[in-house]
Amino acid sequence: MLKEMIEKIEKMAGPKVYDIAGEHYASANLVRIDPKKDFPKSITLTGLDSVCKMVTNEAADLFAGDQILIQVVDYRTVRVFTTLDGEMDRCWLYECQADTPKIRVNSYMTHEEAVVQLRSLYIPGPDTEYLLQLLSSISKESKVTSSDNGVTQTVEARNGIALTSAVTVKPRVMLRPFRTFLEVDQPESEFLLRLDNGGNVGLYEADGGVWKLEATRNIAGYFENKLKWLIEAGRVVVLR
Repeated sequence: MLKEMIEKIEKMAGPKVYDIAGEHYASANLVRIDPKKDFPKSITLTGLDSVCKMVTNEAADLFAGDQILIQVVDYRTVRVFTTLDGEMDRCWLYECQADTPKIRVNSYMTHEEAVVQLRSLYIPGPDTEYLLQLLSSISKESKVTSSDNGVTQTVEARNGIALTSAVTVKPRVMLRPFRTFLEVDQPESEFLLRLDNGGNVGLYEADGGVWKLEATRNIAGYFENKLKWLIEAGRVVVLR
């Protein structure tokens, strides 16, 4: 008897819903308890090939009823996640960050730094070879003077007191530094070349950042090729 009375009192004291003038009102503030979701922990990767393997071996089977979205965020970041579930939530699976070398641009660097970077961080090409030949004609001990009219620049290098050589410097060069994932083609872009009186070299980006758009297209094209069968089956969608 006592138990029944307690249960009746608890039921009467609980929150109630009232219908007043077509609107619903509760006698207490109700808080929604979110269901527990066992989402896998997001994994950080460094290569596009790793993303393809993970999507093929894990994501496609783990989320068989969902689409897998691959978002090319920018030239060095890719994210993989699922579509919205019934709770309007996504599962973030992988994030890939390009492990790219640090290239010094938009500022002057020493003669030696310029040679090392051109040799190790740029894909060989006609203008890369041109720059290396130009720098080889200027030594650290050289006295360098320049004449710049805004269109072309002339650099004069004096070796000792006898040898004087004048070289006309190309104002713009086309270079392909390593700036995005190594699995895709490195975009070629235009650089403004400048040499100061101390022989220091300046490479300034002159394409307005168009190379970043080309890099994202190359990354998206890589996934579209490698995961073609999953994309055609509607299992994977590449976003850019």
